[in-house]
Amino acid sequence: MSLEQSSELKDTQSGKQTEEKAVSYDLKNIIKEISQEAHNSKTPIYIAILAAFLAFVSMADDDAGKRALVAHIEASNQFSYFQAKNIRLTSSEIAAGTFKSLGQVALASEWQQKADRYSSEKDEILATAKAEKAKQEIAIRQGDYFGIAIALLQIAIVLASVSLITGGGVLLSFSFVLSLVSLFVVVNGYGLYYDIPTDPKLAIDWVRSHL
Repeated sequence: MSLEQSSELKDTQSGKQTEEKAVSYDLKNIIKEISQEAHNSKTPIYIAILAAFLAFVSMADDDAGKRALVAHIEASNQFSYFQAKNIRLTSSEIAAGTFKSLGQVALASEWQQKADRYSSEKDEILATAKAEKAKQEIAIRQGDYFGIAIALLQIAIVLASVSLITGGGVLLSFSFVLSLVSLFVVVNGYGLYYDIPTDPKLAIDWVRSHL
């Protein structure tokens, strides 16, 4: 092979490599543009879903707060009613004992019947008060979980919005993780399946102990 032919062959090979590099570069740019367009088109939808979910959780949080307040008022009323019944019970027992010591059997029996009735009513009222107190505690626990979920969703929305501007996939991924965690917290808030501490340090220790 002559020197001239060798030079032409090298130029041809060099040209092909340049063309291949150009095609590869174009494909990378096309893939990047498609990925960016998909990111820009889907991220707003994702943010809208998060916003709708945030509104739903906020309503659940408000409802939990109202239920806790109503249960607290009802429990306080029932405990006050219990104290009043207890005072009447004590008075009736004293009256029954007094009439019995005086030989007034009929009056003693009448007051003893009242005392027995007050004792039965007192137990029922106490059971109702405890039930309302339990409802209050459940509503407070649910409200705590919903509050945590609201904070996580707000952070997730902010990260997704920033990723939409900067095109950062890492921020969007982190936002998606937070949204999944918030979903778990909301589901747990409704069902109270796990007694997860709401204090951050205790919550981290709880997660570590369950991994």
